[in-house]
Amino acid sequence: MDVSVAQYASFYQFLKTLDCYLGYEEQMLAEVQRFAENPQREIAAFVTKETSEQIAVPTDFIRMLYVMKGTVSFKIDEEEKQLNTGGLIIANGAAQLSYRGELEAEVIAFYFKPSYFTESLLGQFFEEPLLYRFFVEALSDEFICISRFLVYDFAEATDVHFYALLLLKQVVKMAYFNNKVTKSAFVLLIVEISQAAPERLIAKDSVVSNGQLTEEILAYIDARLEQVTLEEVAGKFHFHPNYLSSMLKEKTGHSFTEIVLLRRIDRCKSYLEQTDLTIQTIVEGLGYKDKAFFYKRFKQVEGVTPRQYRKMRKEEN
Repeated sequence: MDVSVAQYASFYQFLKTLDCYLGYEEQMLAEVQRFAENPQREIAAFVTKETSEQIAVPTDFIRMLYVMKGTVSFKIDEEEKQLNTGGLIIANGAAQLSYRGELEAEVIAFYFKPSYFTESLLGQFFEEPLLYRFFVEALSDEFICISRFLVYDFAEATDVHFYALLLLKQVVKMAYFNNKVTKSAFVLLIVEISQAAPERLIAKDSVVSNGQLTEEILAYIDARLEQVTLEEVAGKFHFHPNYLSSMLKEKTGHSFTEIVLLRRIDRCKSYLEQTDLTIQTIVEGLGYKDKAFFYKRFKQVEGVTPRQYRKMRKEEN
């Protein structure tokens, strides 16, 4: 989707009618404090301008900072980054952030409480693995004290710019209270960031969580269980198939093939218990053309054939 200069101008004119501009650090700190103390608010958004003094960004929230105009010098932990219009930083609650900009610079700041990221919201961008993983890990106790961040550099005339303004407009328009349209705007922004060229990501933390990554891979396998292959999953998560298989074996105790088989058996059991589908239909639906092979493996795992399992469960109920 290409967004015209006229549409950008319209957004800027609308923003000028909203009370979302803060001129100095004390105003920002006061706004974040009000946000923190209001249990009904899960997201906050505002614009800082005339930021020639160093501004410390409060921690303990997931934060997204977007350079709407000008040039800004950011400090992430101890690392300095200079970003121009289109620069974007996403950080968890532990990352130490501060910034200083040119007099005309304007920065959009989004703050999110953990409660904002419901399972249904995260599920809407599950297929964007880098950002999905980032937000899942940002909510995890495993990383509560570990700094995590992503830094992007987008050209001004990209749809990321448009969707950042759209989310700001929606949050402020709704008086900072959460609603479905606001979350839809957030998802659009996340997907647009994810669809950008890989070189737009110019810096990130070096922390890797194999535990969280494994959970994400297993969730993907479940979502594609009927036709999933090792090569497909390896390509999705940017691993060599042999490495992915070894990692799964280390983390779960099962090879990729065993994981798929066991999960298909579990799904087969659910169908046997909850539907009247024929066993042939169930087995073919799970991706097996050779019913005898699946029967044999099912009995090895469960101790009974699928037909005996269905009969046994019906008798129990």
